[in-house]
Parts: sequence; C-alpha cells; structure tokens
Amino acid sequence: MIRKHWKFMFSLLVAVLFLVACSEKATHEKKQPGNEGASDEPKYGGTYTIVTAADPDMLDPHKSSSIYTHGYMGLVYNKLVTYEIGQNVDYTDYNIVGDLAEEWEVSEDGKVYTFYLREAYWHDMEPVNGRKVVAQDVVATMNRIMTLPGHQASLLQEVEKVEAKDDKTVEFTLKQPLTPFINFIANHFMWILPQEAVDGEIDLTTTAIGTGPFMLEKWDDNVSATFIKNPNFFEEGKPYLDKVEYLIIPDVGAQIAAFRTEEADAISLISPEEIENILKTNPDTVINEVLIPTQIQVSMNMEREPFDDLRVRKAISMAIDRKNAVERIFGGGEVSAPVNPHLSDWTLPKEEREQLQPFDQEKAKELLAEAGYPDGFDTTIMATTAYGEQPVRMAQWVVEDLRSIGINAELEIAEYATFYTERYPNKDYDIVVTYQTYFQEADEWLRTQLLSDSSRNWFGVNDPELDKMLNEQRVLLNEEERKMRVHDIQRYVLENVVNPIPLVTNSVYSPRHPYVKNYHPHASYGNIHMKDIWLDKE
Repeated sequence: MIRKHWKFMFSLLVAVLFLVACSEKATHEKKQPGNEGASDEPKYGGTYTIVTAADPDMLDPHKSSSIYTHGYMGLVYNKLVTYEIGQNVDYTDYNIVGDLAEEWEVSEDGKVYTFYLREAYWHDMEPVNGRKVVAQDVVATMNRIMTLPGHQASLLQEVEKVEAKDDKTVEFTLKQPLTPFINFIANHFMWILPQEAVDGEIDLTTTAIGTGPFMLEKWDDNVSATFIKNPNFFEEGKPYLDKVEYLIIPDVGAQIAAFRTEEADAISLISPEEIENILKTNPDTVINEVLIPTQIQVSMNMEREPFDDLRVRKAISMAIDRKNAVERIFGGGEVSAPVNPHLSDWTLPKEEREQLQPFDQEKAKELLAEAGYPDGFDTTIMATTAYGEQPVRMAQWVVEDLRSIGINAELEIAEYATFYTERYPNKDYDIVVTYQTYFQEADEWLRTQLLSDSSRNWFGVNDPELDKMLNEQRVLLNEEERKMRVHDIQRYVLENVVNPIPLVTNSVYSPRHPYVKNYHPHASYGNIHMKDIWLDKE
C-alpha cells in the first residue's frame, strides 16, 4: 500500500501550463491575484457581497450539475479530497490535497482506495446538530450518487462497492483499475452529505447542511443567498468573513451600479467593455482576468434532420469565424478543442486545433449542397441569458455566419431553469449555443459527453468505434500513452463526429474592490477560495 499524506501534493493527470493573467489596479501581472503583501495580517469580520446574473433552480448537489448550484456548494460542503489553492498556485493547477480525508492510500493493483477521515463536524443545525462526521456519511453519500441519474453517477461508474471499515475509514473497491479515479473523487460535484440528508430528513432542493466554512442562512430564490460563518470549521482560524451574500441581478447596468456604490464588493463575470466603464469611475478596481476553464459549444440534435448528416455538421463548423468572434465579443481567447485548452497538454496543440477546424464558408456551401441542401434550410438556435450577455452575442454571431451559407436560424432565448433541466438534456432543440460545464478531466470532456449511453450525451452521438476508444483510454496507466490516445480521440471527433462543436475558450473578467484580500480562485465550481478571503476596510 502506498500512503499519501494530505500535505503531500501530487498532480492529477493534467499538466496545466496556462497561467492566470490578472490585473491589479488595471495592470496585468502573471501571478495569482491576492492584492496583498506576504506580511499582511488577515482581519476578521465583515460581509462579502457578490452580484451574479442568475440563481440555481435547486440546491441538491447530486441532482444538478449547474454552475449556479455548485457555486454555492463549496461554501457549505466539503469533499474527501479537493484542489490546492493559494497565492503560489495557478488558477488551473489541479494539485489534489486532503479535505475531509487527511490521508489516503491506493492498493498495488490500483483497485482499492482507502481514505482516512479527519476530525470534522456537521453544521450545528437540525437534524445533525453539530455531530461528528463518520465514514457512514461518506458511504451514504456515494451510494446516493451512484443511484441517481446524471453526470455525478458516471464518475463512480467503475465503483463496485463503498464500505465503512470503521468510523474514520472509507474503502472504495473498483471493478477495474481506473486511471482518473482520484481526480473524480476531487471533482467539484462530489460533495459529502450527512446520513440524515440521504435519509430524507433534509430537503436538499432548498436546504444545504454540510461541514464547510459557511452555513446557509437564507436562500431567497432569484433574489439572494446568504451564508454565515461556521464557528466549528475544521481549518483552524478560518473563515475570516462573518458572512457571504450573493445578490441576483440579471441587468448588467444594475450590477455595475451596485459595485460602484460598494453595495457589492465584486461582480462574478462581466464583459471587457463594461470593465472599461467601471475603471472610469473606480480606477483602483482590481480585475481578475483568466482563460475560462470551459468553452462555448454549438450543439446539434442528431436525432433530428438534417443534423444527423456529418456533412451538415461540418458545414456549420466551417461557417463560423471563431477567431474574430472571440476577439470582438470576449476581448481574447482561443479556438477550442474537444478537450478544453485549460487542460494544457491533454488538449490538441493550438495550431492543430485551428487547422482541423478551418473557417471556410465556400467549402461549407459545397458540403451543404452535397448533403442535399444547396439553398440551405431553416432552423432554430436556442441560448440563455443566464451566463451573461456575451454567450448570447456569440449565438447571434453564429446566426449571422450561418446565414452566409444559406442557413436561416431563428434565435430563441430560453429561461435558464427550462433551458438546463428540460429542453437541453431532453434534446428538445435543433441547435444550442452555450457554455459547457467546467469539466476537470480529459475523460469528462470526452467520455462524459460523447459515449453513446452517457447521461450527459445531450446531442445524440452514437458511434461504436468512438465508444471503444473512450473506454480504452481511461484504463491506461502510462500517462504519456494515455495523452497520445486522448489526442487521437480528439482528432477522430473533429473529423468523424463534429458534435458538439468546440467553438472558443474565452477570457473572462471579474472585478472586485481593492479591499478584498487573499483572493485566490480556482478553475472549478464551488468557490472553495471563499474561506481564505478577508476584507481590509473599516
């Protein structure tokens, strides 16, 4: 058995090369943004208020993969293991460290993972009343995940059984060795619940009770969410804040007004144009600029004609001017790939991505004619405003580019809850233009989306040869061999599947006031950095 103490940081199978580009007082420096010196002493107290464009439709962390649900979860819950964060850690580093588990070990055959729990306590709220975390809580959580439909269950697909060996020891036995398994346990969907929640004593759709640095005080759907300090959090001295508050403000102008008057301390995401406006009145604003750990995709419903024709899908891909779009709409970014560029050398090299996805509207017209649509066709593109105005502008850009090759697309803006929980997953659409989930592992970007029977295959992809390749890559123990296989799969997808189309991975901008200190976010859901933030204001 190989013992791994939580202080020993080992890398995921992700070699991340992208650095965080952040702005301190409107200047860009190649380091993680903290806006404080090493000698600064944290101050306790205060309320950190963030404005965001949308709210989740539910709080159940195992029934939803929405960014808005999981944006709250890291304040309330913990995982067995998590990602390292801090001043000297890059935004897209995926170094695994202990969370509820202090230590873990892996058997020589790679089939048994044993986790040893730290001393931690549930929030002092009914019905758990601050009791101690035990191994059975973890077992109940994992069994719940495995019995529910959705993306989370797919991460545990190779688990044969989960057992509590004693109150502090949890053992996972796998059906076969699985290379990315520890990555999956660290995944930002794997929040640990108390046994009482699994047993139905807590309404997880509207309530969250965990072990995290903050406790949910109030959730007023589509208005605000308030979290208060957990005085019994297991990290000594943390959190520094008394309260975290999210204000749901869809209108960008109203978001900026709240920021300018310090009603809000930060804005979750905003366009580069609006950043310029903020800096005119608040020149000391600190801008966090990063390459987003996801991508905007064009998804086509292959269960509907004409999207079942590869030539039509290729024509749509060729019709879109990605490079100009990402510069003009987002102020920067890259042409994406089936594995998102933030996963560094697991994605295809930038030049190859561009070569395999050319902008060629004349060739696109030829492909449409070959497919029997010389005059194009009519269709509908669905988008949502929940992720801000820029993805909608991207959808409008796609509408115009498709018109250039004869495809007349009507843009439909769907309400977020309907879009994400009903229309998109049930393939009730022609074309969708939107962000994908922040997947953390190459296997998620590929197998989760593209395996024929995957619960997150919302596109109708059904390719037995691809299924074989997807299943083979995840059991390869040699990292370099697996990377080569992952690259080959991406090439196959871009030539033979072309759905969803990975359009762009763009730069995103998050402004905050300079009194917000120790701000070191991570490229995952959960806002796990909130426990470290403090406010330097009277």
